[in-house]
Amino acid sequence: MFWETCCKAIAFLYKYIGWALLSAILITACHGSSPQTPSGEIGRSPSADCRVVNHAVGKTKICGKPTIVAALEPKILSMMLALDVQPTAYADAYLVRSRQFDNPSQQIPYLGNFVTNQPINLGDRSSPSLETLTLLQPDLILGIKYQENQLLSAIAPTVLIDNEQDWQENIKIVANALDSQKNITSLVSSQQQKLAQTRAQLAQLSSTHPRVLNIACSLSMNYIEVISQGDTIELLQQIGFRPVLLTDVERTLGLRPKINLETLSQIDADIVIVNTWLDHWNGQSTYTVPFQELKQKWATTRLLHNSRAWKEGRVYFVDYTLWGSVVGPPIANSLMLEKLPALLMSRTNP
Repeated sequence: MFWETCCKAIAFLYKYIGWALLSAILITACHGSSPQTPSGEIGRSPSADCRVVNHAVGKTKICGKPTIVAALEPKILSMMLALDVQPTAYADAYLVRSRQFDNPSQQIPYLGNFVTNQPINLGDRSSPSLETLTLLQPDLILGIKYQENQLLSAIAPTVLIDNEQDWQENIKIVANALDSQKNITSLVSSQQQKLAQTRAQLAQLSSTHPRVLNIACSLSMNYIEVISQGDTIELLQQIGFRPVLLTDVERTLGLRPKINLETLSQIDADIVIVNTWLDHWNGQSTYTVPFQELKQKWATTRLLHNSRAWKEGRVYFVDYTLWGSVVGPPIANSLMLEKLPALLMSRTNP
């Protein structure tokens, strides 16, 4: 009886000590390795400066200035870089095979020239790596509304913007989350100055050739759609051009109708901007879109030669990644405003 009682006491004591030890280890691990509190905030002292950021899918409480930031989209990266904030991790529109962007100027189209560090690669923007994010333990995750996932907010405070909203409103949300509001006024002012300069350079052309058709066309020419909304359309309108759309209903609903070559040949426009893209790219070599291939196909398709734009040499081929709202403002807008005068004032050879 004595030994039985002793054994039970020892077992109880061992069990109690074991649970206590395990609890201590878990508490230490949580406080020592995770920047996130149970409420989804950056782990800081109660006296730290905290703010509630209203965004596309709710509200997120953020304390202090985030230093480890994950960007899940090129549009987010564009805003971050414009605010002078470098990403710790990034998910691009193109899949890069390396663990990190060790050569960003070659691996990230257009925006890579502004990246000064070597962000961790989170994979494709459509399905960023949750495992990598968990290991990273960021202070903040920034993305787009379509990327909403409850697991993101379980990893770190998450702020998502609505890409359908004006970029000037969205960048305020991003700046608030990053605690980097001081650059917004100068950013907007700079954009307005560039817009006014481009408008003046193209004033005569927009008065004589105002109707611009903006389309997306695959290299094989088996996929064509009219782009009726987006950053390029907005810039063209602000400069003084009029986008050519199929119907007012499509513009109202924000649709991007797919058309065939016969329909395309019947659309009257003074200028045609043809957006095309790379089908595959591994990020290991220089990013180059084979415009010449599409130009040759266009030149041999006689059905397309009846338009005023073709006859006057005003069919222009551009990269969809920049001109099709993949990169996004403000950096994409600045680059397009710089390129538009030289592009539209040149004449292509029919």
